[in-house]
Amino acid sequence: MLLEEEEFMQRYMHPILEYYKKNFCKNPMNNVWGNGWKIIREQIYSNEISCRTLIRMSSEAFIRLCEVLEKKYGLQESLNIKVDESVAIFLVLCGQNDTQHDIGLRFGHAHETIGRKFHHVLGAMVKLAVDYLRPRTASEFEAISNSLQGDKRYWPYFNGSIGALDGTHVPVMVTPGRDALRFVNRKGTASLNVLGVCDHDMLFTYCFVGMAGSTHDSRVLDTAMRDDPLFPKPPGEKYYLVDSGYANRRGYLAPYRKERKEGTRYHLQDFINCEPPRNSKEMFNRWHASLRSVIERTFGVWKKKWRVLNEFPRYDISTQRNVIFATMGLHNFIRWNKIKDVDFEEATMENSGVHMHQSENDSDDENDVRGNEE
Repeated sequence: MLLEEEEFMQRYMHPILEYYKKNFCKNPMNNVWGNGWKIIREQIYSNEISCRTLIRMSSEAFIRLCEVLEKKYGLQESLNIKVDESVAIFLVLCGQNDTQHDIGLRFGHAHETIGRKFHHVLGAMVKLAVDYLRPRTASEFEAISNSLQGDKRYWPYFNGSIGALDGTHVPVMVTPGRDALRFVNRKGTASLNVLGVCDHDMLFTYCFVGMAGSTHDSRVLDTAMRDDPLFPKPPGEKYYLVDSGYANRRGYLAPYRKERKEGTRYHLQDFINCEPPRNSKEMFNRWHASLRSVIERTFGVWKKKWRVLNEFPRYDISTQRNVIFATMGLHNFIRWNKIKDVDFEEATMENSGVHMHQSENDSDDENDVRGNEE
């Protein structure tokens, strides 16, 4: 009888106990990078520079984000990990683009736990993005941006502009095969071609995620306009500013194209430390490019914060699409709540510096253009 009991324990009870210890009695891993969440929490809440470097936002933004994710979007704490640690794990993964193994060492958790928490928070972030990255209403389209109306270089010449749009590529991990070739862009890397729309305050107003990297920007826009009922089509006399890769049509204002004889310039770098505009077309292109650069600065802030959008892809297409959408929502969350943010401030100062340089001889340039055309 005793042998039977020992055999029973060996065969059945020991595996059950081992499973219980592994899955229900989890203790933090030995952490070779530090002391896990205790140290990271201190960096976030007590050192603003370390906080911004680590999670890519201020402690104020982090606290607000944790509160809204828990109260409004259903993010819950688990037995061993509270909401703020879960959110920090997600932000470090997106901001640093480290492996889940490395993040596990830093936080003191198994990489399986890190992966699980990442997806839990990602689900809540997607819900947040639905609210913060929403199409504008008709009345909001009619409202005029203070940054646009208050700038004499653009107002009233571009008084119908409601923002700018463009495409940008985000790397993605694809399964090798015939279908994978669709995602290879002209630089030879696999990516998603993401259509982004923003207003003049560097807020995303729409994104279309999912077109393969080999797809041309204009086709992505046409597909979004045709297939997505949420696409914010400009009403009445309103329009988006677009570059020369898009067609010049109602609602989408493109620059004058480069002509063989005239060699009409467009890009901002064509006018910096170069001769002034030679005719009215170049004068228009100069200020069109300057105002349209808001989409480039918006993309720049977004990608600067979240390295997962720039560097070696670690997630499949479905997950990367959600990451793109979620981080755009985070971008708007910070901007919408008017939280002080270094990246946004630098982008604004950079743009102001370019404008200051451009406007030094504006009156002389305009007089020269009039004289040449007369």
